[in-house]
Amino acid sequence: MLTLTSPSSKNFYELYDPLATRPLRLSILEHNNWVTSHYVWELFRGRVSLEQPLRLGIHSGSQLFHFLWSAFPPIVCVSTFVVELFRSNGVTGWMTYPVEVYGKTGELLPGYHGFAVTGGECRRDRSRSQIITKQAIPGGKPFGVYIGLYFHEEDWDGSDIFRVSSSGGTIVTEKVKQILKKSKVSNVRLTPLPEVEIQVLLDQFDHDA
Repeated sequence: MLTLTSPSSKNFYELYDPLATRPLRLSILEHNNWVTSHYVWELFRGRVSLEQPLRLGIHSGSQLFHFLWSAFPPIVCVSTFVVELFRSNGVTGWMTYPVEVYGKTGELLPGYHGFAVTGGECRRDRSRSQIITKQAIPGGKPFGVYIGLYFHEEDWDGSDIFRVSSSGGTIVTEKVKQILKKSKVSNVRLTPLPEVEIQVLLDQFDHDA
């Protein structure tokens, strides 16, 4: 493990789907019935390789952006622009896998790559999060929310892109945030870790299990 100075949570960001409706959202084409939830997570963590590209179609939306999210998390695609941006700036903790993205009429939409996070996984530290109660709608059933996503700093391997267990969260450093912001990379949300909200009920499930 690298010898690192203690990082500050305010210098890390959760990289997440902005849940916009205009961007094209991906789906797995029907003939990929061999793709299980477990396999997709293994693919996203760079633990398996593909001999043939994963074929993806359109679930919703219509516009192409630098990040393409999917209806089957954690499948995420990034444009060649993002790949070259990360490579040229020496961003660590990621890799790609081959995909083919097809449009509504069956046309191939070139220039996209499956995105995997290979940075080490850190244990989540719930003790620093505050729990508050919210209501989805007036009169609706209240639910608990963790405010702040924190991790055990001693677990961090120094990667620019990594994961926090039991949260489903992909985390990036200030360096990555500045690169994406400066280059105006589209269709991605970056939230400072102290501002991340995680529903307590959802938090009970470990997405990486």
